[in-house]
Amino acid sequence: MIITISGQVGSGKSTIGKELAKKLKYRYISMGEVFKKLAKEKNMNLTEFLKYAEKNLKVDKEIDESQKNPGQNCILDSRMGFYFANPDLKIWLKAPLEVRAKRIAKRESFKNEENIKEKIKEREKAERERYMRMYSVDIFDKNNYDLIIDTAEYNINQVVEKIISAVKQKFAVKNLYK
Repeated sequence: MIITISGQVGSGKSTIGKELAKKLKYRYISMGEVFKKLAKEKNMNLTEFLKYAEKNLKVDKEIDESQKNPGQNCILDSRMGFYFANPDLKIWLKAPLEVRAKRIAKRESFKNEENIKEKIKEREKAERERYMRMYSVDIFDKNNYDLIIDTAEYNINQVVEKIISAVKQKFAVKNLYK
């Protein structure tokens, strides 16, 4: 089974993805980590690299190609995973901007949450425009996903349990039609 986790910046994709992979004993693949690694290789911070990627579509194409065959029994943490990986379950995580800014501030030791909010908005706008331009896909369109969870309403374990319930339900339905 391939499960993709997409969502807003700071919604908990990595945290939830890693915990889910651990519980299901699946591999965890993070396209965000791939992106960060590429940024580091170019001696750029993430914002600089995102701007670079906007102008150099080859970067996205390379990353996108790597998502097409992630293999079975994996959690793919990726904005475009739902589109490329042919997943069995597509999850979207969301949370209010204030919550996401607090999480990022805590994670990255930032003090100015207003500045973080602006950076989140800029990044999401740039990503939305880039994927629309490249693939005519709106990653924020909820119709692309099977399960949408507001991570501000639940703790990590509750979110993971909701996803596991959806996996069990999906398997039950799949097995009915075999």
